[in-house]
Amino acid sequence: MFTRTVAAVLLAAALPASARPFSPPAEVVALRTEIAALELDRALALTPEQARSLLPLLQKGAAEAQSMRARLEQADPALLAALTRARDELRAGGPVSDASRQAIADARKGEFGEARGAFQALRKQALEILTPAQLEAVRTVRLGRDPGRRLAMARVLTSDAFLALVQARAR
Repeated sequence: MFTRTVAAVLLAAALPASARPFSPPAEVVALRTEIAALELDRALALTPEQARSLLPLLQKGAAEAQSMRARLEQADPALLAALTRARDELRAGGPVSDASRQAIADARKGEFGEARGAFQALRKQALEILTPAQLEAVRTVRLGRDPGRRLAMARVLTSDAFLALVQARAR
């Protein structure tokens, strides 16, 4: 029973967010994102100069995020092969092997490793533009109840709603 539960969790983790059960409706996601963007914009209170400096970084980050979402919507052959192997092991009555678990983990890391490096470089550049008070505001702003704070922050920073607010400040 435990191995079947683990397999189900592994399979669910491999699905894009839109295919996972209990995803909130798109309208709810859009409103939450806009509210978080407004809260973050208010907390940062960027100067026009800061907004002009940050805008290209945020636009590049948004493009990277969109590219990552598109890749996640397509089936990764290595991940499919590893998940198929894990499923077949369970169907055969055995546990998921360590080799299959490792193959799943490796395939998942491959999905995000390249993008993680690009995001970290953008993050470092963005941090140099913000003041210590703004950095503290980023750390303390509440973005709803999302437990994945870093992921939620990345989603907000690369959202169309936040980009529009920064563009308005850059004028």
